[in-house]
Amino acid sequence: MTAGRAIFSALFAFMMVATDASADDVVASITVRPLSSFSIVDPARVRFGMLDYVGGFEIRSDSREVGGLSGLVISDAGRNFLSLNDDGVMVRARLDRDEAGRPTGLSAASIRRLVTSRGPLPRNKALSDTESIDVFAGDGGRRFGVVSFEQRPMVMVGPLDADGFVGVLAAVDLPKDVRRLQANRGLESVAALPAGNSLGGRFIILAEEAERGATTVDQPGWVIGGVAPIGFRVRRLDGFDLTDAKIGPDGRLYVLERTFSFAEGVRCRIRSFSLSDIRPGAVIDGDTVFEASLAEEIDNMEGLAIWKTASGETRISLISDDNHLFVQRTLYLEFRFEPS
Repeated sequence: MTAGRAIFSALFAFMMVATDASADDVVASITVRPLSSFSIVDPARVRFGMLDYVGGFEIRSDSREVGGLSGLVISDAGRNFLSLNDDGVMVRARLDRDEAGRPTGLSAASIRRLVTSRGPLPRNKALSDTESIDVFAGDGGRRFGVVSFEQRPMVMVGPLDADGFVGVLAAVDLPKDVRRLQANRGLESVAALPAGNSLGGRFIILAEEAERGATTVDQPGWVIGGVAPIGFRVRRLDGFDLTDAKIGPDGRLYVLERTFSFAEGVRCRIRSFSLSDIRPGAVIDGDTVFEASLAEEIDNMEGLAIWKTASGETRISLISDDNHLFVQRTLYLEFRFEPS
């Protein structure tokens, strides 16, 4: 057993016996406004880069916690929705669909604050600024959730409970270099690597922007959870920041990016990267899968999920962070991934 696997085995064993300190769930009332088309200027258009628009909606709720959503996991062939806001709160719901399989809304929604062995995360923003979430199979096949924190750089792992929420969290060791990350431009993304990957780690973590004092604008990333961390960078293009990442069914790294200017407004992009390009000191560059602007139905897109339908289609889902501002929207968007 490698040192990394021994550390994670001990961590998982601790979480299996940790006392459940979670707060009571809160039922969330959610309504949606359907988005029948993605393009505003050409509603009949379906193809966008390598993606075909399937459907989506604007999420509305009286609960403040159903806002600021910046992490996303879609499971059970597109039926289960798990999101994470930037205040340490999970939102779980049933993802409703019509007869054609298009997403139509969210039902049976509830919210729960993330917890550690010390109890629920504090409401201090600096200690609960959660940005990204992923789910993976640990040793023995049990499923776990992994969460990244931005202002105070952390990565924490907890067992995925039977109800679909992530249970008691415990911290994962991080490279010392993460201490140089900017407080509001820190660990924006965490992606769980498939078991037995060639990188020898458990997770990829990415920063939104370059760290303090960096001589480059390329964003830093690390492979963690193995014998030793692997540090690399992602080539920054056109001023885009990194907002989320996932490993696709094809074994490639997919990164969601976003930029804003007063001249062009908000834009978003997805790029894909080969894991084989990741090595110590490398600067990886990838292929553009998708790009959108205010000519399409986007907002501050921050959450990315990649999953398969029951028939084997690859789908990409996105969610936006409204920053709890009435001038922004919380959007759920879903696409069929059909490479050209």
